[in-house]
Amino acid sequence: MIDRVRNFINKEKMINGGETVLAGVSGGADSVCLFYILMSLSKELSFNLEVIHINHMIRKEAEGEAFFVEKLCEKYNIPFHRKDVDIPRIFRESGLSEEEAGRIERYKAFEEIADKIEKEKGTKVLIATAHNTNDQAETMLHNLFRGTKLKGLSGIKPVRKHGNHTIIRPILPLSRAEIEEYLHSIGQDFCVDQSNNTDEFTRNRIRHNILPVAEKEINKGAVRHVAEAAAFLSDIDDYIEDKARLVLNASSVTKDGELVIDLDKLQDISPFVKERLMMLALKEILPGIKDITAAHIDALIEMAENSAGTKSYDLPYKITVTRAYNKMSFCKKDKTENTGGKKEKGNYSKVRISKNELTTKGKETFDLPGLGEVRLCLFPADNTKEIPTGEYTKWLDYDKINNTMSFRTREKGDRISVSNGTKTLKKLMIDEKIPAHMREELIIFADDEEVIWIPGFRMNDKYKIGESTSQILAVEVTSLQLVKGR
Repeated sequence: MIDRVRNFINKEKMINGGETVLAGVSGGADSVCLFYILMSLSKELSFNLEVIHINHMIRKEAEGEAFFVEKLCEKYNIPFHRKDVDIPRIFRESGLSEEEAGRIERYKAFEEIADKIEKEKGTKVLIATAHNTNDQAETMLHNLFRGTKLKGLSGIKPVRKHGNHTIIRPILPLSRAEIEEYLHSIGQDFCVDQSNNTDEFTRNRIRHNILPVAEKEINKGAVRHVAEAAAFLSDIDDYIEDKARLVLNASSVTKDGELVIDLDKLQDISPFVKERLMMLALKEILPGIKDITAAHIDALIEMAENSAGTKSYDLPYKITVTRAYNKMSFCKKDKTENTGGKKEKGNYSKVRISKNELTTKGKETFDLPGLGEVRLCLFPADNTKEIPTGEYTKWLDYDKINNTMSFRTREKGDRISVSNGTKTLKKLMIDEKIPAHMREELIIFADDEEVIWIPGFRMNDKYKIGESTSQILAVEVTSLQLVKGR
């Protein structure tokens, strides 16, 4: 097993020699295995090993796990760094999920300790994490089920940049079963996180209910095959990224924080390369754009390929993309610019629609800054028509709307009915993993304090069409300016 890891490290060019490898060790089987294998290879591959343990302060067992890792390092005289992070507090204040808050703070701590080591010892620091084959398979399936393109299917990269440092995953080729068998063979205990045995998190459901069935009833090598497919797709993804980078460099100029692409030079490139080029262009303006989705990229490609007139799109992180003739510009600026109209909460104009007025007119079309062109149409229910299921088109039971409707940003007291009861809008946004920075600017369609629909996210179950529906209100966002940032 150590030979396999050594070969993998060499194949991926993870360690050149002379570096310090800072290994994240939680005390679980994966990270303890990482610790032993790196310790075994440190002399041969000429690197110094140090360990960081992060106490997330979530579970009562956390202090014991920190003590376990510290004693393990003392036993082998390996430098030990401990970082306590109050994840429950950050979770409450940020609006992120506990899992996402933990991941973000974990990598912040890695960076902080790596910077400290580099400053004190003058050596390059590599950050090693204990991701394995099962993690790779779970990540690929998780992304596939949520909706993704090639990059999401590529799973976990063996080597990647993070801030000023490089993250390496030396035991990525090893399965969880192999890891535990190895630790048992050398008589080494490890900590068990009981939360991993529950189905509270989506990843755990894949781990407990999908992969075991696949291995038992389809192919015993299912996990390995999924991980191998992710690695193969990762190579393809790297190839496309290299091609896109070459095209971007040849077709764009950057000045004063604005990147401008000559669209005439994108005429003959592959759609796959064009998609990646758009993502790279956004990263040139603001690295780390996690909330940019396939919907955003599709909107930008549509803009690039449609030469009629001048168009502008606002994206998360206050990025604005504008097309004028054959030039497409990317820049970061305040969303309050060029929106026009009287501003209320969230820098958006509030649009009210009277029920009586809509009943008389039948149709209503208007532009809503921050969302785009919105069209409302009222018509009698017809059971022969297929109800649309698009994220930006909804048919509603008009009879259940009681008050003046409005498109607006969220307000205190907003609530929404879902299958398991009524939630506050704040709780729903957390459950839907809508990023905290988007919540104040997200446009909702409301019936007084009752949220009817969050375009791009969730509709209120109360307003769904049923057998008793007599009138249908069709609401469609026909020209997106700000699309969902999940």
